[in-house]
Amino acid sequence: MTQIDDHHQIDELREILNGSNSSELAALKERIESVESRTKDVAEVLAPAIRKSDNEALVSSLKDPVSSSLKYAIRSEPEDYAEILYPVMAPAIRRAISQAISSLMVTINKTVESATSVSGIRTRIQSFRTGIPYAELALRQSLLYRVEHVYLIDRESGMQVAEVASQQAEGLDGDAVSAMFSAIQSFVQDSFSHDRSAMLTDLKVGDHNVWVAHGPRLMLACVIQGNAPEALKDDLYDASYKIRTDYANEIASFDGNVDSFVGVDNHLRPLLQLRLKDTAEGKVRDEGGGPSNKRWPLILAALVVLGLCYFWFVQNSKIGTVEYHLRQTPGIAATDVYWSNDLLVIEGLKDPDAKIPFGTFEAYGISRDELDFRTIPFRSLEVDMELQRFRNELTLPSGVYLSVRDGKIYLYGEAPIAWLSENDSRIRQLAADGRLTISALSASFESVSDLLRASFSEDDLRTIRMSSAARADATTVQIGGSLSAENLTLISALFAGNRWVAVTAKQAEENNQSADPSSS
Repeated sequence: MTQIDDHHQIDELREILNGSNSSELAALKERIESVESRTKDVAEVLAPAIRKSDNEALVSSLKDPVSSSLKYAIRSEPEDYAEILYPVMAPAIRRAISQAISSLMVTINKTVESATSVSGIRTRIQSFRTGIPYAELALRQSLLYRVEHVYLIDRESGMQVAEVASQQAEGLDGDAVSAMFSAIQSFVQDSFSHDRSAMLTDLKVGDHNVWVAHGPRLMLACVIQGNAPEALKDDLYDASYKIRTDYANEIASFDGNVDSFVGVDNHLRPLLQLRLKDTAEGKVRDEGGGPSNKRWPLILAALVVLGLCYFWFVQNSKIGTVEYHLRQTPGIAATDVYWSNDLLVIEGLKDPDAKIPFGTFEAYGISRDELDFRTIPFRSLEVDMELQRFRNELTLPSGVYLSVRDGKIYLYGEAPIAWLSENDSRIRQLAADGRLTISALSASFESVSDLLRASFSEDDLRTIRMSSAARADATTVQIGGSLSAENLTLISALFAGNRWVAVTAKQAEENNQSADPSSS
């Protein structure tokens, strides 16, 4: 009783000390221990915490998990992400393919033109004499203009922000070029212009022209070989405007860190333009009666030569196609294939059972009417021809198969006894000649049982035992058991001369016990 009072006093003391906070402490403890409550609390403060957090630290901490999650999602659902990215990627891919094909066609046209013109021959002679590659000389002659380098430069510091260059252009020191632009700009303003706002827009250095498009903070400079049209300046200013629009924050806070201009190359690469001299110039030269008139005989001669070469190639290609596929066809040995009177003549040997692959020839554009077979009949012993011939000769029943293994033809399976008896002599002859292997061929138990069931009663059948025995030449069905003399004679006569069934049954001992006279 004293202990109960002590506990009661302790509870009263706890109530005096905690007062009304005890229920709040219990609620707080329950909230801390509940995962759902803590999740809800974090969700309420997560968005404000992200907005007020250090961006660099937040990006650094989220980089790895977000990257891993994205990689896993793409690997697990590639089709969904491909469908999402298709509207963005497909136009760029189509544009790249179109540009590549257009460039290839221009190269082919120019190569054919240079190979059939007097100027092309002169260019080859000049290349041989000077040691300069022919492709470079030909490009110089056919080039209208080419933008080789594009620089994005900070006007205040003269620092290079970005650079792109064509693959054919010679390498330049981008930082040195940027510094040169700024130095020349300052020199021009100090020496030749009282207006400090005047800008250098054109500059010629040797065979190259330099065009500059100025912006409030950045300027675009293009190094051009040849004579570019004035429309290129519009492209320069359009690119400069897009860069100022897309990278306004980066330009305003630029402190020399060019890494913030990620993707700016995509605005510069379209300026790497290449234009070749078109046929309009050639038409002008033709009207003047100049050297272009002398090119026509050479062009016609080249076209005739190209036509003859193409015709020769097509004809020989058909010969090669026919020879190849006839070598793959069993039963045909082509010794010669040639053209005669617009016909493709095939000479050699042909098995009467061989099938000519007309369908394959037609797929390559060779019709039946073009082929003239002048062959001598012969009997092919190729494995494929033998296999085809055996399938035509032996109508295989269900459960019997023909196949080729290690260069030999195997006839195997369980065949009806009637079919074996009908084809026995032919099968044995082929096996004796070594053309057919029948070691795995045997009569089916079911067909032998049906034959026995037609001659014996059910009681007699219970005394008959069947088994399989493998021999060197074939597999036989053995009929054993203990039979009466009458049944033994009947079963022996039933399978007499049948090499697929062997009778091993024995005569049963008859227990004819004589009557004992004394027993009566």
